[in-house]
Amino acid sequence: MNSEIEKPEGVSLRPIPETAVNIYTPKNTFDATVVSKRRINHPSSPNYDWHIVFDIDGCDMEGKYRIGQSIGVIPAGRFNDPALNQIHRGLNSKVRLYSIASASWGDSWDGKTVSICVKREMSEDPVTGQLVFGAASNYICDAKPGDKVQITGPVGKNFLLPDDPLEHDFVFVATGTGIAPYRGMLIELFNAGVERDLWLIFGVPYSTDVMYEADFRYFEKTHSNFNFITAISREQRNAKGGKRYVQDVLVEKESELIPLLQKQSTMLYMCGLKGMENGIYQWLAKINSDLISIPEGLDAKAVQELARDAAEWPIIERTRNKERLLKETY
Repeated sequence: MNSEIEKPEGVSLRPIPETAVNIYTPKNTFDATVVSKRRINHPSSPNYDWHIVFDIDGCDMEGKYRIGQSIGVIPAGRFNDPALNQIHRGLNSKVRLYSIASASWGDSWDGKTVSICVKREMSEDPVTGQLVFGAASNYICDAKPGDKVQITGPVGKNFLLPDDPLEHDFVFVATGTGIAPYRGMLIELFNAGVERDLWLIFGVPYSTDVMYEADFRYFEKTHSNFNFITAISREQRNAKGGKRYVQDVLVEKESELIPLLQKQSTMLYMCGLKGMENGIYQWLAKINSDLISIPEGLDAKAVQELARDAAEWPIIERTRNKERLLKETY
């Protein structure tokens, strides 16, 4: 048993709260305390991804956030020092949003904690070669248990589970840290006793970058209705010999996914890097899915040939079925 994701004996599940937003704002923040942190990708990965748990006991957000929402963090300290990190000097007091990675009960099961996952952002100035640090990500990843962090939120109403989640099938698609909300969603669904089909398709560049893999493999082992598939773009090849992305998994699993998505009770969620939706929209057009509408003057074949910056993409985005196709990209 993994007590972090599976309800411990003797614990009663709290009811899912009503949707509340902006309980805390940049002018009215809450000082959350860091409870714990753990690295959630492989130790040999060149990237550093962390799961951070905050104590929110006694604040107005306790027991009132929902998975699918985000919280904001206002960074402080050395990464906002222009001498160290000059490129970010204009972002010093800006709120950075991070998707909540815990179920609405928190990792503590009592609603008194909230968790996020954060990738440490580092790069080089292309001209000077100077190291540039993501001010917020490094601030959070450097935080130690007991440290105080200013948070805002919760934010968002458009990427939530439906009010009757046990009456739906789900296809979750993620890239990178877009995996965060699905961890909490799966915890809620499995602990509530979901019996419908659940798919999680997760794309990362390298196998060492698969976050929360132990959690998802545990669910895969203990729940026969759960399918967990990774697309490792720099290590795997699709049927055409190119890099294997999440949309290639959709193609590979068409025989199972097409009938599933034809059911009006099936929900498709996308979360991750902006641009991931293009390949998914192309696949949906190819299978004649009612989750999207093809712009006038185009057919499914023409959608496959659209350039990444084609003017038709915003039209496809605006006309998607927003009741069943939910998207958070950045």
